Amino acid sequence: MSRILRIVNRQLLAIVTVVAMSFGLAMIAGPASAAALPASRVTLTRTGGFAGVHDRYVVDSTTVHVDTPHLFQLVSSWRFLRLDSSYPASTPGADRFAYVVTVRYGNGRTKTVETVEGADAPAVLWQTITLTREISSDVTPTPAH
Repeated sequence: MSRILRIVNRQLLAIVTVVAMSFGLAMIAGPASAAALPASRVTLTRTGGFAGVHDRYVVDSTTVHVDTPHLFQLVSSWRFLRLDSSYPASTPGADRFAYVVTVRYGNGRTKTVETVEGADAPAVLWQTITLTREISSDVTPTPAH
C-alpha cells in the first residue's frame, strides 16, 4: 500500500507542478506582463494644488542616485504592473494635486497610472510617486539666485 501511495504522491506532485508552471506562464504571457522587461524611465507629472503648479519629474537609466535601482525595481514589480490606469478620489475636492506616472520599459512599452491627492490608491503607487519626486529633486540642480 505504501508503494502505491508513493506513486500517487509523485503523480500528484507532477500534476501540481505542471499546473503551477502553466499558470505562471499564463501570467507571463498575459496583459499585465506587457511590460515584463525592466523599466528604463519613470516620468511623473504633478499638476494642480492651490497655486496651479505643473511639475515634471524624470528618472531614467542614466540617473545616478542611490534609490534609482529601487524605483526601477518597484515599477517593474507585479504589484505595480497590476495597477489600474486610474485611481480617482472618492470625494470631490478643490486644490488637490493630480499625478500621472508614466513608466517606459526596455521593450518600448509604457504603463500610465493617474491618481489624485487623497485617493485610495495602492501603496506601490504612492511609493513610486514619492521616490520619483525625491530622486528627481536630488539630482536636478537648483538654479542660482
